[in-house]
Amino acid sequence: MYRNLSADQPAAFNLNLAGSLNNLSLRLSDLGYREDALTTIQEAVELYRKPTADRPEAFNPDLALSLNNLSLHLSDLGRREDALTAIQEAVELYRKLAADRPEAFNLNLATSLKHLSLRLTDLGHREDALTAIQETVKLSQLLAAD
Repeated sequence: MYRNLSADQPAAFNLNLAGSLNNLSLRLSDLGYREDALTTIQEAVELYRKPTADRPEAFNPDLALSLNNLSLHLSDLGRREDALTAIQEAVELYRKLAADRPEAFNLNLATSLKHLSLRLTDLGHREDALTAIQETVKLSQLLAAD
């Protein structure tokens, strides 16, 4: 439905389509359709990139979430370097968001840092992985204290 609406009125419906594609990618992955999940999340990321360029404060959270999911799907397919690149971008976006609104984004940052640690470990970057997971622990302690 959103694909048809988006084709006719992209400005009005591309974000709805991107959100649906993000969710679809997760369901496809759950069912073992990993290649389809990857293609789907890649489309969602590209749809989020366009409005993010104009209004990052409004759309960076959605882009960061989709990049996080992109990293997971790439990792599932053994594309470790690409998975690392995607999660690094997600962490960078969440750092900016958490700097402005820690109460809203520290949990997302902690989650992405955990995934960054895993991707770094996959590639044998153990010291960097340790640094990332230590930051995750610090953020988790802050969140638990609140």
